[in-house]
Amino acid sequence: MAGIIDEACPVGASAFLTHGQVIGARVPNRLTPAAPLVRMGDWAHTGVVEQGLGVDPGLLNGDHPAWALDAIAPELQRIAGTVGAGAIAEFGIDFGRLHWDGTSTSDHSAARPRVRTRTTRS
Repeated sequence: MAGIIDEACPVGASAFLTHGQVIGARVPNRLTPAAPLVRMGDWAHTGVVEQGLGVDPGLLNGDHPAWALDAIAPELQRIAGTVGAGAIAEFGIDFGRLHWDGTSTSDHSAARPRVRTRTTRS
């Protein structure tokens, strides 16, 4: 899945994590008692992310999870279709018996964009 996301939504050369790595860490976060996006790094220190995915939990703090979700949003249908098609091929799923659930889920971040204000003196 991470490779599919990274192909659809590449990051710059200076990034510490790819969007695929961040979203890959978000999946087990959603399958356990989930932490809010802004506290995902704290949750990641439980061992699942570093041991299972090889991702430094400290890099998942702050706005990084929200930025990854923002980056994949325009490509979400393509990513979901490619992951689904890959699962069908990998596991030999009989497509005639497959039910693709079109319901949507939402993941709302508590992170807010940083706004810089400038104070002027009269």
